[in-house]
Amino acid sequence: MPSRPPTMKMKPRAKAWKHRKNVPGTRIRGRRGQELRRKRLIAEPLCRHCAQEGRVTRATVPDHIIPLAFGGLDEDDNIQCLCEQHHSLKSAFERSSGGGVANHPTWVRPSLSPVKIVCGPPCSGKTTYVKKYASPDDLIIDVDAILAKIRPGYEHWSGDLTPALLDRAIRVRNDMLGSLCRVRWPHVWLIVAAPTQDEREWWARQLDGEIVYLNPGVEECKRRAARRGTPGAIEGINQWHSRSVQPWRGPAKRNNIAQGSIDPSPTLGG
Repeated sequence: MPSRPPTMKMKPRAKAWKHRKNVPGTRIRGRRGQELRRKRLIAEPLCRHCAQEGRVTRATVPDHIIPLAFGGLDEDDNIQCLCEQHHSLKSAFERSSGGGVANHPTWVRPSLSPVKIVCGPPCSGKTTYVKKYASPDDLIIDVDAILAKIRPGYEHWSGDLTPALLDRAIRVRNDMLGSLCRVRWPHVWLIVAAPTQDEREWWARQLDGEIVYLNPGVEECKRRAARRGTPGAIEGINQWHSRSVQPWRGPAKRNNIAQGSIDPSPTLGG
């Protein structure tokens, strides 16, 4: 009787992802990616940025410190766990280097959170007003503050503002505005110049927000500019008041604005 042919025991096939090299700019996906997400949130359950601000908030997103789009690795050493709010803000800055620049982003949807739109000429007290009434947990969207984060040491009205720098800051602001329909905050404060009533009402409709209009008068604004040692702001004040009596032309991109002019809508703070 013929004997049974010998059987060969096959080694179990190794899972491809266990030996896959982590390539810069690539995200680990599938079951392994889900397991890594779970382990990372267990290892760092509190938002790192909130902790730096002296607050305790549950982390919900394992964030790549060096973004994958910039060549970062999907490894634990490149991970910081953040809350949804801080992750949205960081993502806004990361995405600030491309795309068109809209002073009035028509694609922005109404905010999930209460929004106060603080408007007025330079040196009218917009920033002071927001600092007085905003809580530490509120989101403040201010092009001047964004400029200072992009370029540490930046001072408004010092002559350091270039079109490229302003464009990048507006992109960041627009990304922050775009996140308002997805992320909740106690309150949101948007600082814009908005010289005309039509423009102020446009912002209120777009974000479903409330307008706070500050205007102590052109002479008082100029006196404040002089006291602050920012004589450059006086030209911005003049431009703001000049535009306040002209019809608003509606949403426009910065590249549609005449060369050499200053558009007071996104900035000209105070």
